[in-house]
Amino acid sequence: MSEYFIGAGALLTAGPAASITSATLHAQTDMPLAGRIGAAVIDFEGGSVAELSRVLIVAAGWTSARFDADVVRPLLDRRDCSLADVLEQLARAADTSELHLFARWLPDAALTWSLQQRGLSVVGHPLEAIEQAALVCGQRLRRLRAPFRAA
Repeated sequence: MSEYFIGAGALLTAGPAASITSATLHAQTDMPLAGRIGAAVIDFEGGSVAELSRVLIVAAGWTSARFDADVVRPLLDRRDCSLADVLEQLARAADTSELHLFARWLPDAALTWSLQQRGLSVVGHPLEAIEQAALVCGQRLRRLRAPFRAA
């Protein structure tokens, strides 16, 4: 039986054209696993940490506004962040020392050591552990105050 991991986050793009785009994820995974995830990192594209160019970071059960205030803004204030810096900010904001990584790769020794020095650990899962996912990026929500009536 499956359950959903649902949260707000951001899609981070590395390199000279670096960007942060707000995102919402609904991911179906095994029932016991979904309930244990407080913060997740998902790489849908890369085959190794060396190929990492775009990564999704998500906090379970959060709103986009909270994620923006607690994770994105502090990252933007730093201006230049390593992957370890990004993961540390996510973990601290989500009040967890355990990050769940869904990817086709595991952290290399340098990243693992850097995270351990910060009191963090990564629990690796194959990307296939996500049975299906809905990812919405860059959407802005605006509520209309005008009353609407059904016909």
